[in-house]
Amino acid sequence: MKKTRVIIVDDHTLLLAGLKMLIDAQEDMEVVGEATEAHGAIQAVTELKPDCVLLDISIPGASGIEILPKLRENSPESRIIMLTMHENQQYLERAMDGGAAGFLLKKAMDEDLIYAIRSVTRGEMYISPSMLKGLVGKMAKGPSKTGATLEDKETRLWEGLSPREKEVMENVARGFTCREIAELYNLSEKTVTTYRSRAFIKLGLQSRSELVALALKLGILKKDDEM
Repeated sequence: MKKTRVIIVDDHTLLLAGLKMLIDAQEDMEVVGEATEAHGAIQAVTELKPDCVLLDISIPGASGIEILPKLRENSPESRIIMLTMHENQQYLERAMDGGAAGFLLKKAMDEDLIYAIRSVTRGEMYISPSMLKGLVGKMAKGPSKTGATLEDKETRLWEGLSPREKEVMENVARGFTCREIAELYNLSEKTVTTYRSRAFIKLGLQSRSELVALALKLGILKKDDEM
């Protein structure tokens, strides 16, 4: 069995040891590296290129959100789950915009960590359920003056995308980069970038966090993706 290779980045040594023990106890997972600060995290992920990175937002040197783009650049295949004790909607939005595949509250790790790792490595998303309400709520603004709900308009906008634009946007919502999507559909990265830019304009969106909220609201991401 090919094991999911995980790197843990957290400056709390007891928590780090506990996470390592929990992950290594799984038959299909192994911890291949650890780091306690930003520079060490970048070095470990760049050298080891794990399947999954558990990245604490609050680490010495630079925040997890600040180094997220660098980790994605150096190891684009790695799926990154942000860890935090703060139920902060801004953190979630910044993490989604930075390309994180998951956002997990530390208070829920005992119950949800293993499921979250398996979800993101399948190409899905994981967002702690208590954080989903605020993300989806961003998109819910009620009925328009014409009587059509915002969801009606959003559905029409989504249906106005071409099949290829929909495929690209679904994968962007799940956290895949343009390069990964290009490889998936045997396209050039430039072509995927064009589809992405055009679809964002058609949908009237500015960021990936808005795209994720829309995808969750319209049911484009499945229930497992939400979790």
